[in-house]
Amino acid sequence: EGLGDLKGKSATLHAMAYILRTRGDLDGAMAMYQQAQEILEGLGDLQGKSATLHAMAGIYVTRGDLDGAMAMYQQALQIDEGLGDLQGKSATLAMLAQVHIIRKENKEALSALLTSLQTLEQIGARPDAQQVAGILQGFYQNLGAEKFTHLWADVTGNAPIPEWLSASQEQKGASVDSFVKAVVAAAKEKTPQAEKYFENVSKMARDEKLPAEFRELGKVLQKILSGEKSPDLSALPDELAEMLREALDAPSP
Repeated sequence: EGLGDLKGKSATLHAMAYILRTRGDLDGAMAMYQQAQEILEGLGDLQGKSATLHAMAGIYVTRGDLDGAMAMYQQALQIDEGLGDLQGKSATLAMLAQVHIIRKENKEALSALLTSLQTLEQIGARPDAQQVAGILQGFYQNLGAEKFTHLWADVTGNAPIPEWLSASQEQKGASVDSFVKAVVAAAKEKTPQAEKYFENVSKMARDEKLPAEFRELGKVLQKILSGEKSPDLSALPDELAEMLREALDAPSP
């Protein structure tokens, strides 16, 4: 088989694994990912290998094997660092952090999230930075203000906590509104940013760690970015549906 054929076969295995995973066939999905991994290793495709390790780690998390997931993410992190792939490294750190959170290793989790966020901001990867900021906000809420403040001081050496992190629900709603408006505007104007937004909302649509309403929002935004003018909003909560109606009805600049 030629190089292109092998890359195509690897991509097909990934797609099949994703379908099996969504159907709950974790063993079948893992077998597909392992086949893809063998091909990628033979090709020397390190970025592809890192992405496959991410996917396999997600299955370990679903199974409750956090040690297995951690080992996979650590391997991916080594590859990202070796390649100098800052965006890949940041994504891996964000996933590692979520395993640390489940294991209640709060100091390690916060350190990984802050490194991830700072790196994404430095390279201008705003949609990914927004996702990591959302994980941090959820972490803050789950721990509560007092515990989080102590943890923050321990990790950062008493640096001030940014206002957005402890924002009220009303302020967070405004942040979601801004994101929705930006995505819809990019879709209407067909700007280069629309492609990046499509990647971002696709992640939202399938991220099982997000609340169901945000996964539904991701699916609707995918349709809008694909060219639908009047998508079905019936699966969304009233507040999110109204946000989208206003954004869709707004005149283009």
